[in-house]
Amino acid sequence: MKKIVSIMAAAALGLVILAPVAATAADTCLQFSGLNCDLSGDLGFFHFSAKLPKNGKKAVSLPGRACGTGTVDAAASVNTDETFVNIHGTFSCDATNGNINAALPVATANEIGTVGSGDAAYGSTTGFDNGPSCTVTVVDCATEPGVGP
Repeated sequence: MKKIVSIMAAAALGLVILAPVAATAADTCLQFSGLNCDLSGDLGFFHFSAKLPKNGKKAVSLPGRACGTGTVDAAASVNTDETFVNIHGTFSCDATNGNINAALPVATANEIGTVGSGDAAYGSTTGFDNGPSCTVTVVDCATEPGVGP
């Protein structure tokens, strides 16, 4: 009986230790910002349920949340010379649609603190109208607005 209790306790401890790692290991979060960027703060936060690709072998679907309770549907692919991960997506926040584009360096695209560039249009589904550029930063998903302990 003592052996069974010890095995069950060890198994439970293993699940407790592994659960947080597994829940966050496959997520990527991006923050769009900039002086003239259409997005910033909570509106510029995107939580994707996948990691970004590391090479040009395949595109990755990036479903997720936008601005806390909105939705985003994006895809990421690596350019032909494998220097940048390009992300393109559409999102909806507060019943308003928008578009995002971003480029991050392949070598560090999945690392918190990596900075790239992009552009965004909020309130439009027809394109960016050559809008101003944005700074795009890979951020810790624990900082997501409206999501807490």
